[in-house]
Parts: sequence; C-alpha cells; structure tokens
Amino acid sequence: METKGDVLQGPNPANIGWGYWNLPGTSMDLWLYFYDLGLGTDNEHTIALFHGCLGAIHFIYLVWMIGWSLKKRMFVLAVYNVLTRPSPRQNKRGGRLKNYVNWISYAVFSLNRLFSVDSPYFDLVLFCREVIETTLQTQQAYRMSLLLPRTQLNQGYIALLVLNCWSTALVHSIFHKNPTVRRFYIIVCDCMLDLVTSVGISTVLMYIYSRDFNLECNEFPLYKWYEDIWVIHAISEFQLLLVYTWSDLAMRMIFSLSMLSNMNNMRKFLTVKRGLNLFNTQIFHNRITAVPAGKVSKSSAISVPKRRVELLLSAESRLTHVLFFVWGTVVLVLHLHAESISGLPQCRMQVKPWFSTQPSCSLLVSDCYESNLTGIADEITAQWNDFDPKTPAGVTIRQCPEIEVPTILTQFTRLRVLKFYNSTIKSWGKSAAISNVHHPNLIMLFLVRVNMTDGKLPLGLQGKLPHSLSDIEFCVTNLRTLPDDIDLKWPQFASVYFEACNFTEVPPPLARLAPYNLSLALNPISQIPARIFDGDIRYLNVGGTKITELPQDIRSSFAWITRTYPSSGIGLIRSWKVPSSLTRPQF
Repeated sequence: METKGDVLQGPNPANIGWGYWNLPGTSMDLWLYFYDLGLGTDNEHTIALFHGCLGAIHFIYLVWMIGWSLKKRMFVLAVYNVLTRPSPRQNKRGGRLKNYVNWISYAVFSLNRLFSVDSPYFDLVLFCREVIETTLQTQQAYRMSLLLPRTQLNQGYIALLVLNCWSTALVHSIFHKNPTVRRFYIIVCDCMLDLVTSVGISTVLMYIYSRDFNLECNEFPLYKWYEDIWVIHAISEFQLLLVYTWSDLAMRMIFSLSMLSNMNNMRKFLTVKRGLNLFNTQIFHNRITAVPAGKVSKSSAISVPKRRVELLLSAESRLTHVLFFVWGTVVLVLHLHAESISGLPQCRMQVKPWFSTQPSCSLLVSDCYESNLTGIADEITAQWNDFDPKTPAGVTIRQCPEIEVPTILTQFTRLRVLKFYNSTIKSWGKSAAISNVHHPNLIMLFLVRVNMTDGKLPLGLQGKLPHSLSDIEFCVTNLRTLPDDIDLKWPQFASVYFEACNFTEVPPPLARLAPYNLSLALNPISQIPARIFDGDIRYLNVGGTKITELPQDIRSSFAWITRTYPSSGIGLIRSWKVPSSLTRPQF
C-alpha cells in the first residue's frame, strides 16, 4: 500500500515540474499571462525545481526501500537507524570533510528519530502538526468555496476535512489506552486528507481539462477562451491547479512532505509486532538496522520517565477530543450555511463562500430577451441587487435593445471579464465607468455585435482603464472614431482588436497607443500610418481592408503581418507568417 503511494505521489510533482520547465515560450504560457494566472514566466523554472526536488525525494526513498529489500532478500517496509554515532577513532582515520559530513548526517537522522513514531514525544509533535495542517486545509476549503463553482468537489473535500477532524477525536477516545493503535489510525486518516489536498484536487481538475487540451498543438483550442462558462471555470480553477503565490507553493510542499512522513511512520507501524510497547524499548546506535515486514527490534524507541509521558499524553488527548470535534463541527456548519443560500437564474455559475449572506455569482449573465427586459438602468440594477456584488468574475450582457449600464457595475471589484453581445448601448456614463479603482482585476473587455450612440465610444470606456486589462476587442460594431486622448488612458502593450467596425482611417491615438497585438480586419481603411510600427507591436491583422501596401520605412524587427480574411487586396513586401496560436475567431 505504501509503495504504491510513493509511485502515485512521486511522479506527480516530477511531472508538474517537467510541465513548468517546458511552459515558457508556449502559447499556453501566453494565455496564462493574458489572464494573469500563476506567478509569471520568470518564476516558472523556480517552481519546476521545487517540484523536481520533491519528486526526487520520493524517488530516492523508493529506491532505498528496494535496495534494502534486495540486500535482505525480503520485502523491507521501513529503513531507519542506518547511521551510527561517529567515534573518535573514525574521526582520526577520516578526513576533516568526511567527519563534517558524518556528524551532519548523524545530527539530521537523530533529529528525525526524535520526531519519529517511536519517540515518546510523538503524540505532542503529531498534535502540533495536526493543528497546523488542519489550519491550512481549512484555508484550502475556504478558497475552494470562493473559487470553485463545481459543488461536487467542494462537498467531497469538506466531507473529508470534517471526517478527519471527527475521526481524530474518535480515535483518541476509543484507543486512548493503546498508543500504538491510536497513532496508526490517526496517521492513516491524516495521510488520506494530505493525499487529497496535495494530489487529489489537482488530479481531478487536470482530468477535467485534459479532455479539451489539444496534445498535437500543446494548447487549448482558441475558441475555448471565448466561451463564457469555460473561461470563468479556467480563471477560477487554475488558481487551485497552478501555483498562484509563493505561500501556495509552500503549502503544497508542506502537504506533500507531510504525506511522505506519514507513509514512513505507517511503514514502521506495520513492522511492529502486536502487543509491543513502544515505550519500553531502546535504540542501539552501534549498528545498522533494516526492518523487514513483520520484524522489529524491541530496542527501537527512546526510554523516558513514564510518569511525565503519561501526564503529557493525557492532557494532549483531552485537548484533542474537544478541539478537533469542535473544529469539524464549525467547518460543517459554515458549509451547510453556504449551501442553504438559494441560487438565481441570472447566475449561470454560482459559488458558495462560507460567510456570505447573499447569493454569490461567479458568472453573471443578463439576457434581456430571456428576462423580458429592455435594458434600462432600473431593470438591470434590480436584477443585480439580488446577489453579492463583490463575487462576479465574469459579466455578460446580451440581447438588450437599449442597455443603460447601471452604476452598480462599479461595485464589481473582482470582475475579470466583461462582455456585451448583440446589444445597443444607449448610455454608459462616467458614474458606471470602468476604472482601475473599481475594477483592478479586469483582464478582458469584449463588445461583439454592439451598436453605440452616434458611433462613438461610450463615456464609461473613455476614462483611465485598469492596468490589468490586457485584451480589448470590438467586433462587428458601428464605432467610427476614438477620443484623441485614448492613448493616455488605455493600457499600453495590450491586445487591441477593432474588427468589422466603421473606421475609414486608423485613429491617431490608436497609433500612439502602441498595442502589442493589433487587428483592424474588415474595416474600410486604405492606409496604415507608419507610426504604428514605432512601438513594440508584434502582430498586425489587416485582412479584409482596402490596404494595398504598407509604409516602406517600417522597422525591420516587426514580426507578424497576417491576413486572416481572404478579401484583403494586399500583396506586398516581406514573407507572410500566420502563427496558428495568434489566429482569432471570425465573427
């Protein structure tokens, strides 16, 4: 059982490390950058090294077990007491460096014995570790309630967390007179939850997303990033699947190493004969000990004053009964309270935060046709007042003949994606404007098949947009021009798409904006200013336009010019290169 655990856990961090190591430079890495998921390209090799070291630890321990099994010609579960205390004679014979290595190794393994299962302080150490791990697991459960719309995953993890808390109290109550059995069952329960926390959740999520992943192109299909439900799932769940912060990486290391420690202790328990008292044995430091399955020396534990140990264990046991039973009950009550809050029809994806008193929407869809609304501000406000405004990650407004964007939009502080589809924007004032103050996390802004008053940009988009906004797309709109100061208010180096709009010329502020990617496809423009190429633009789409030639003095380092749309009359200059990872869907 434990050997399989090493095989299961070992490749997982190794595979994750391999994936992180090869991630930089891929189109998948580009999408993660756009959506601000993970720690960024600069840190991906560091994350890979951490996971690689973790996988190496499991692999080395497995090889160590196999080696001792071959040496003893029987299956060896646990290997310990391998190093002896360096003697003065050894110090004289060995070199200085060798002596240092021997003493350091002996100190490390001695410390390991102090906290091992046969230590008299094991119950106290286990109690402290249980408190720390349960705190981290409770924090993980709370994050899942905030991020995961998949109720089955939330419910399964909460059930395991509560059962682990209650089983700890139950095991202490039933086996309080038998420390060996008590320790074994507590470690088994703890190991199961560590397995789910460090491997189980990410494995389930990876399986879910693997069905959409294109192995040939090593990326998700492009259209998936434009699907409302899929992209909100990805934005939320990739925060659990990927290493999102350094503290998140530290927590993953703690759970994985804790599981390795638990497996090691379980192996030692399996070598203990029935009825053996771990407190009446002594450790011999003068020989190497390899413990086969079913065999153990009666001198494998530390002798300590019995009275002091009994008092310490008694106090720890009583505290454990109360603490973990109450802990599990509180977690269960918070979860049931969150589950009792009913959903709303406009919430296409709903999360269940523990302390929320209102419905919480992860994806809000206001469909005027389905809801029989015209789109005036009072109607939209009444619909949006029914849930917690701080929870939506995505908002989609569609099929509204006269949409008036309400002021309540400024309360959506966690908004990541904002879409308008097949609607007419009647008014979008400054009081409901998109801004860095109210929407610091916004990364995508889509307006598809949208009409605007007089073909002008609404006031709500003329202010200083969030610095995080990396993807701005206007597709099939009546937009004719842009304000002159838009280059001072919109984020630079973003992906900007004005496709199938009514531009007869490239707006001057757009040339000064210096976007990283720019698409002017299907606009009736015949010239493109040379200034567009002065910045760091890397991708330009002019397909379906009247452009027949490009400026002759553009810089030679310009990377991609493409004509996605066949109606372009352009046939000039340098070699055409159309990277499949940058091709956009046609609307």
